[in-house]
Amino acid sequence: MVMQSSSSDISRRGLLGAAAAAGAALPLAARAAQAWPDIRGQFLLAPDLRYFNAANIGPAFRSAVAAHVRATQEFQANPSPQYREKYPVEADALRVRIGKRLGVTAQEIALVRNSSEANTVAVRGLALKEGDEVILTDHNHPSTMETWKLRAEREQLVLKILPVPVYAKSAQEVVDLFAAAITPRTRAIFLSHMSNVSGLIFPIAEIAKLTRPRGIWLHGDGAQSFGWLQLDLAALGVDSYSGSTHKWMMGPLEGGILYVRRESQPQLQPVMLSHGYWLTDPANLQTAQKYEILGQRDDPKLAAIAATLDAHEAIGEAEVERRTFSVAAAMRDMLLALPGAKLIGTTTPGLAGPVLTPTFPGKDVAAIRQMLWTKGRIVVAGSKADGQPTIRFSPHIYNGPDDIAAVADLLRSV
Repeated sequence: MVMQSSSSDISRRGLLGAAAAAGAALPLAARAAQAWPDIRGQFLLAPDLRYFNAANIGPAFRSAVAAHVRATQEFQANPSPQYREKYPVEADALRVRIGKRLGVTAQEIALVRNSSEANTVAVRGLALKEGDEVILTDHNHPSTMETWKLRAEREQLVLKILPVPVYAKSAQEVVDLFAAAITPRTRAIFLSHMSNVSGLIFPIAEIAKLTRPRGIWLHGDGAQSFGWLQLDLAALGVDSYSGSTHKWMMGPLEGGILYVRRESQPQLQPVMLSHGYWLTDPANLQTAQKYEILGQRDDPKLAAIAATLDAHEAIGEAEVERRTFSVAAAMRDMLLALPGAKLIGTTTPGLAGPVLTPTFPGKDVAAIRQMLWTKGRIVVAGSKADGQPTIRFSPHIYNGPDDIAAVADLLRSV
């Protein structure tokens, strides 16, 4: 049985003090141990569950769940064409809100079902010819990696998988790898903005300074950044970018976005054209809306996404980012100070995100992960980083010092 611990208990155990002695950034970590408003109460998480799996599925805000249920019931009570006239209006409003949140225009936002779908549109829709080069990294998610492999094989493209060290010491170190890999035949670079296996945040804005002058398409997979990291996509310099609502955004399943820069849209064709249920004007087919003509979808979900945005705005985008970094720093401090643990991934500020992957040399990592679940109801994911089996922790704003202390107690027992 794992006992609940207060912030004072954590201090007494010396959790953060031990981390400071190990050279961790105590000021940032200490902020995570301060009393926070009850954000966890905004979710339906079971009281005995300690959830560290935002990189897979984040629990949705209660308000988003309620909005989805309510909108679904209203739709099922009246699925008439007359009632459904409101959905294109709601979709228009969402594109405006999301565009504003991301520093771009509504005409550059497509509402899709998740990052994987958005990534696939970008992979399959980009005009390329035999011999063209595409650069990926060994941190890319399978939704881009495997789709590019399939396309490269069929169309005789040159696919370059760039190894990027998980222990990168600086942004320039990463940028230099891309500078060396680019050739006159390079046509596209596809990146995970934050790696889902190591937490490495790629310096996309700096990489864009390499790609934009050369006319190289730059795509950011934002599955692990959209929702917690404040984003200005125009300033980031990408041609396209994806995001999901069900991870760090803490919204409904099967909701996502694809951003395509207005000037770049002529180079990217849609991969499917069905009925445009959310199309209010045929002229919008000249905007990013052409990438979302995918047939009938869960229209009531629009209300759930709007409620998710409401919840984020009530907390504040800056506060969501601050608190996510803060709780991740506290957990990183704990793992770095834990005897017998090795943290796979960089600790460099600006490159280290809220995905943490420790391994335990000489131990059965899978058994440790199972022990966390059976003894502490601690939800994590299995992973592999730097060639080693790891436990992936992806903490978010609903995690507090008590959660971190419970993990530390169980891991010390190993």
